[in-house]
Amino acid sequence: MGKKRKMRSYPQKFGRKFASHPYLKALANLKEVKEEAMADGVITKEEEVKIAEATKAVEEAEIAEVVEVVEAPKSEEAVKEVKPAPKTKAKPKAKKAPAKKKASTKKKSKLF
Repeated sequence: MGKKRKMRSYPQKFGRKFASHPYLKALANLKEVKEEAMADGVITKEEEVKIAEATKAVEEAEIAEVVEVVEAPKSEEAVKEVKPAPKTKAKPKAKKAPAKKKASTKKKSKLF
């Protein structure tokens, strides 16, 4: 299968896979609110409040995303149950002998 056909057959999943993420939903909502506010060219106080709320939702979603990435500390019991991996000895690398110089294979001609 060629590269082009493979790209058509198996498209990237980014849009479908991550579109439902809370952070991206909040960003889409913020963009939509800003576009509605700028549609008539004037931002009213009500629209400012909506934009502020949408911005706050984006910040909260971003913080929640960072918190999800950080792992929770393990309990003491879980730490005790986990066995350390067996230690393996590193094998020393064999040193290569320096290459020997080859003797010239040319025959010497006699001039005299």
